[in-house]
Order: sequence, then structure tokens, then C-alpha cells
Amino acid sequence: MCFPRKASLGRYNANRTQWRRAYREARCKIGDGCSPNHLLSGIEWKAQLIVADERERIDPLTIPVLNRLAAQKIVEEILSQL
Repeated sequence: MCFPRKASLGRYNANRTQWRRAYREARCKIGDGCSPNHLLSGIEWKAQLIVADERERIDPLTIPVLNRLAAQKIVEEILSQL
């Protein structure tokens, strides 16, 4: 899906507080199932794109211990062959 590029979006100069606020708002919007809003300008638009496209992190505590041990064993076998 292509969105029209806005001439004003060449730079995203903002301080840390503005970026944190933009990311917090983006996480709320994307978490509610909204897609990035291309009508926004500047850091709000960029933050929504980043949040929408970031990979989900795997919480190691949700993976059973036996699976983690098996994965570690495979990694050790591979490393020992190098």
C-alpha cells in the first residue's frame, strides 16, 4: 500500500519527550487495531509506521522450559561444529 509522500516529512526533528509521546500514542492506536494514519504529519506518522511494522518480541517465559533446553542444545551442537 503506497501513501503519498508529504514534502514536510523530510526530517523528523523532535526532542525525546515528543518522540515518547508519539510512540505512546502510536502504541495505543495500533494496539486498538487501527492502521497507520497517513494524514498525520511528522513524528506521529513516523511513530505509527514504526510501531505497526515492528516485529513481535517473544517472551521467553511463555516458552516451555523443555523447548528452551532443546533449542539451547541445538545451538550448542551447531557451535561445536564450527
